[in-house]
Amino acid sequence: MLTNSCMVPPAPGFHEALRALTLAYGTLLLIDETHTISSGHGGYTRAFGLQPDLFVLGKPVAGGVPASVWGMTDEVAVRFAACEKSREAGHSGMGTTLSANPLQFAAMRACLTEVMTPKAWRHMEKLASRLEAGLAAVIANKGLAWHVARVGARVEFICVPGPLTNGAEAERAHAPALERAIHVALVNRGVLIAPFHNMMLVSPATKRKQVDRLVAAFGDIAGRLAA
Repeated sequence: MLTNSCMVPPAPGFHEALRALTLAYGTLLLIDETHTISSGHGGYTRAFGLQPDLFVLGKPVAGGVPASVWGMTDEVAVRFAACEKSREAGHSGMGTTLSANPLQFAAMRACLTEVMTPKAWRHMEKLASRLEAGLAAVIANKGLAWHVARVGARVEFICVPGPLTNGAEAERAHAPALERAIHVALVNRGVLIAPFHNMMLVSPATKRKQVDRLVAAFGDIAGRLAA
């Protein structure tokens, strides 16, 4: 799921074909869930039954504190261990902010035990679905040629018809002046969303009334634009 420049969902069969090609040519498949862990408990990988060789997750696992975790299949782990034994001593391959900081471990423990729980994801999924439906209804009712994309708790409205199919389309979909105007109009109505493009992320602390307030503000703005 491309997420850095509007949201682009994978085409049907993409992940199956990708896995088949990597297996056929002996290429390791790595799934980076830093942006898609919002898909559910276990991220996009578990939600959609993917089978990567390597899995990596960045700062969300520590509540935004610089950190990362990664894992691998048993087969890759055996190869990794053999590589570890064969190389010179004193070369860890890691350092700086990602190297065994006590704050990172405390943040990860708190996040994994108290925040990233199945109960929290059920709450996030329910409200994200409500937000998606509300925004889509506004767009349809106002006759705007826009669409809404969602992956788990991550929702985005995009000011072109959709869905988008590749990164080039996503880049062309940006309308900076229009997006800035919408963001300012939302702030004027007491609503703040992420400052980059039009992404919204439902959190475990988000409430239904906040989602409804966002949808209402968006509806008012969309009505003015349509007029």
